[in-house]
Amino acid sequence: MNRRRFLGLLPGLGLLFLDTGKALGKSVTEFLDEQLSDKLVVYPYNGAQRIHIPIWWRDDIAFVSSRKMAEALDYNTYFNPEKKKLVLYLPSNKVVVGADNPFVMIDGKPLQMPATTLWQNEEIYVPVSNLIELLNKYTLQPFRYSESEQVLKALKGRSPKYSVNRVEVDNRDNGVIIRIKTAKTFKSTEMTVDTRYDWLHVDLYGATANVAQLRNTSRQGKIREVKAFQFKQLLSIGLRLREQPNSREIYQDEETKDVIVLLKYDDKVARKEEQRQPEEQAEDVTSRNDQDVQDQLESERKKWLLDTIVIDPGHGGRDPGAIGVGKLREKDVTLSIGTKLGKILAKKMPEVKVIYTRKTDKFVELRRRTQIANENGGKLFVSIHANANRDRRAAGFETYILGTEKGEAARSVVERENAVIQFEDPSSQQHYDGINVILATMAQSAFLRQSEQLAARVQREMARKLTRHKMKDRGVKQAPFWVMVGASMPCILVETGFITNRHEAKILKTARHQQEMAESIFAGLKNFKEEYESAI
Repeated sequence: MNRRRFLGLLPGLGLLFLDTGKALGKSVTEFLDEQLSDKLVVYPYNGAQRIHIPIWWRDDIAFVSSRKMAEALDYNTYFNPEKKKLVLYLPSNKVVVGADNPFVMIDGKPLQMPATTLWQNEEIYVPVSNLIELLNKYTLQPFRYSESEQVLKALKGRSPKYSVNRVEVDNRDNGVIIRIKTAKTFKSTEMTVDTRYDWLHVDLYGATANVAQLRNTSRQGKIREVKAFQFKQLLSIGLRLREQPNSREIYQDEETKDVIVLLKYDDKVARKEEQRQPEEQAEDVTSRNDQDVQDQLESERKKWLLDTIVIDPGHGGRDPGAIGVGKLREKDVTLSIGTKLGKILAKKMPEVKVIYTRKTDKFVELRRRTQIANENGGKLFVSIHANANRDRRAAGFETYILGTEKGEAARSVVERENAVIQFEDPSSQQHYDGINVILATMAQSAFLRQSEQLAARVQREMARKLTRHKMKDRGVKQAPFWVMVGASMPCILVETGFITNRHEAKILKTARHQQEMAESIFAGLKNFKEEYESAI
């Protein structure tokens, strides 16, 4: 039986499941594991036989055991069930995942997934699509994942631009451990360490690196300064020491490929660093500053809460916007809807700060609107407009995200909304000269997915309320609106209806319909906010 169809029958069959579970000595969860789990088909790059691993579904998201997926892909791992953490060693990158956490550490950098990992049966289950998306973006190992077929293939890894990624310095009471992060294998004769005056010189033959990045290595403890030099045949890393060590040693860890330099300042520090198991090394990396990491993640989480929403009522002042049936002005409609939306937010989401680009009938330059949003730490930007068309039959509501226009209809809307520039002073208009909208769109790409999701939810909620008024759902579109260029946050532009359409103009000018429109936009914002923050 189809899994989703079966799940739909669960409420009606709940008692039957419980009775059956008692009779067979199995729980409902065990029954679902046996009967409803699909399989993820995994193909490792080395051409080995494909492997099937069970999928655990939750909220229509496919989760799999991170350890079983790594084993199927033939990658080394270190798993700590007490810390509920797993370290995945890709050919050129290290990935750390934890249980009940949306953050993944890739080469020490915290990255967030939309879904949170799960802890089940002493295993960390990861959302396959979310994790693979991060791995494809932030590692040198590419994957091909088909969500419809549930097939995961490891592809040939990309060659790293540099063979040395970074340098980590670990100051101990009795010495210093320097880890040079690399995926390249060196012969013992290709690694040398020497001290001249108060500088330690580490030379790696055949290695390459971004020397400017290496010079940013943390300087603390016995390390005063770090320099790096790239020569044709070797990479030379110089570390200026505060005091000379009693002894020094260099070797490469067979498991992690890290080049380890040991500086011993106390005879008691033996060769136990290189004797440590890979598991212990990984544990040291993942748990040494565990509380600091948790504090950092919590601090980052607070930064991403959607606690400031910017409402931008379109046009205003000397710019009336479109003029519709009965001389209805766009600027009046947008200000009324925007004000009503702000009051709903203040009442139902008191924890959210509401910022207006205008609260009165005044003119605000297009570029100034996103400046206001950025200066006030806006997390969402909603620009409200009313549509117009020479064809009085044109009707409906639509939501836009920043992008290139597609089709004549979108182009017409863009030309009309961007024409606001003509109301600005000549000196202000110069700011738009030579600005490439495509580049501006690319700058918004970091928020493109969130903007798409926000637009979809606002459009859906408007459809629920407004189609009963015989208003057409025109969907979500993209176009290069100047008013959204430069917003450092997810942003949308809502066209609430056509004031050049007799029917829509009649209802758009009423306070009752304006309230409904504001409530619809609020419902979409609320749904997006709840879903977004639940994954932080």
